Amino acid sequence: MSKIDRSIEKINYVKLLIFFAIFITITLVLLFTLIVPNVKQYRSSRNDYNRANVYKARVEHVLAGREKELKNLQVKNRKIFDAFKHQFSKEEFVSFANQFFHHVTLKEVQQSDYKKEFKVYELNVTSSLNTPVKFYKFLEGLNRYQNIVQADFPIELNAKDNVIDASFKIKVYKIAPPKQ
Repeated sequence: MSKIDRSIEKINYVKLLIFFAIFITITLVLLFTLIVPNVKQYRSSRNDYNRANVYKARVEHVLAGREKELKNLQVKNRKIFDAFKHQFSKEEFVSFANQFFHHVTLKEVQQSDYKKEFKVYELNVTSSLNTPVKFYKFLEGLNRYQNIVQADFPIELNAKDNVIDASFKIKVYKIAPPKQ
């Protein structure tokens, strides 16, 4: 008995070629039906992703610029933001107005909503002063006051006996509490 393997000699090469041809054909059919369309879809998806990535980068750049601008405005306008948050006190305002006027009375006229973000108080100020220059200094002083205060029309100035009586309305703005 010889131990030489003779199974290779029994191989039918024609059958082998037919099976090989069928294998190649099935492989090519699977390749063109399953893989090639997915490659096209992958390329399309990759292009969409790249476009979205470019758009995202542009938006992030704009957002970064806006955030920087916002921070600069917040730093620059810190006094205004603090003035909106500061609680208005009639006594503080009367003592402030007494720096410019002799007799100051302050009464609340009306409270109304303004664009649902701010509360507006209308206060009627009646005072006596010697010269109208003090009234204008008072208006300039409102810019430095710790609240956002607007002097409103009509402003009535009546002169009698070397004293000018002034009557006008002011509006005090403050941030309204958030509605839940």
